[in-house]
Amino acid sequence: MTASPCTVQRARWSDNLWVRLQSVGFIMFLAVLMGGLAMLFVPLLHRRHALQQELARLDKAIAQEEFREKQLRMEIDALKTDPVFVERVARQKLNLVRPHEMLFRFEPPPPNGAHGR
Repeated sequence: MTASPCTVQRARWSDNLWVRLQSVGFIMFLAVLMGGLAMLFVPLLHRRHALQQELARLDKAIAQEEFREKQLRMEIDALKTDPVFVERVARQKLNLVRPHEMLFRFEPPPPNGAHGR
């Protein structure tokens, strides 16, 4: 017994429809899976970017502090070994003078309109 051409065509059509539905279902499954993964990883990527910016800021701050430390170490060394530097610092920061010298200090002008009359 052979199947009629109409029955064979109907069987092919239903098989073809089933394959298409499976393909569409698989594609939808992949799309949902990718969307879920994106929802998981996008916040992590934002967090990573924020941490990288923080790291760059901290590296810059470390470099500035290392430069400041180097300057202070040089100043300490100069204070230990250079008498001219010691005298200059004493005059500038401590307002010290040598014997028989006179120190003149000029006060800044008073604020706006406050003139002594």
